[in-house]
Amino acid sequence: MTSGEPSVAEPEDVPVSEPSVLERLRAKLEQFDESAAGRYWNHLSAADFMNSSFAFAALAVLSAFPFLAVTSAVVGGDIRSAIVARMGLDIRATKAVDSLIATGNQTVATLTWVSAIVLVLGAIGMASTLQTWYHRIYEQAQPKGLLRHLVYQLAGVAAFTLYISLEVWLFDKARPYGGQALIFLLTFVLALLFWWWSAYMLLYRQIPLRRMLPAGVATAACITGLGVVSSLIFSGQITSGEESYGPAGVVIALIGFLVGFGVCLHLGAVFGRMWNDWQAERALGKDTSDA
Repeated sequence: MTSGEPSVAEPEDVPVSEPSVLERLRAKLEQFDESAAGRYWNHLSAADFMNSSFAFAALAVLSAFPFLAVTSAVVGGDIRSAIVARMGLDIRATKAVDSLIATGNQTVATLTWVSAIVLVLGAIGMASTLQTWYHRIYEQAQPKGLLRHLVYQLAGVAAFTLYISLEVWLFDKARPYGGQALIFLLTFVLALLFWWWSAYMLLYRQIPLRRMLPAGVATAACITGLGVVSSLIFSGQITSGEESYGPAGVVIALIGFLVGFGVCLHLGAVFGRMWNDWQAERALGKDTSDA
């Protein structure tokens, strides 16, 4: 540098501060929200799936169990067999359920017109609850017309009764030949067919049947998984609950299973919704690229 020229300060390296733990955590959460798992969780949270599942379990104990007890007895079945078959209970847990719930024949013998109307209204309330779930998840507006709603709900109640009765009958026939593995296979197939069609009807056929297949498959897989878990842990929960709290312990275990069942319905419905959205995005991207 020559004399007389102003000196130029050398640029100093400015140290870059590393992000804090809180900032890194926030970035991870943002990445999760943008991922498929994050969007799946957000859809479940928007549907309020846990609170809805607890409400579903309470409504099932108050409405579905009494209704199925009566209808099963009318067609020559037993609601207790349906519970045992669905949950895969062992002998001790089966005895606990049998001691808790009276036979359907006793219920029918004491049934009055008023109680029959209450049972039917409770079953319709269950169908209405499921309709609300599916319309919320798929963001569909419910059509107007009280009579139309009532017809769909009554048809759903009748279909569910037949579904449970057929399932119990098939389980009894299949168990000697294939054991629990065949029971799980039948559970998946029947659940797939029933919940695929039910989702279509619960949405008043506003979404094509073929687009409801992913929801049916996912729901069937979740229900079958619940059956596997139930056969492993719920027998112990029922027997230990009965030993500790008496009949109340058995009811608590049954409610836990019903909460899981409600969660399974949410998981399947949300998966079906996200699958349809993904397919629509793929089709839109393909049309854009072709243009």
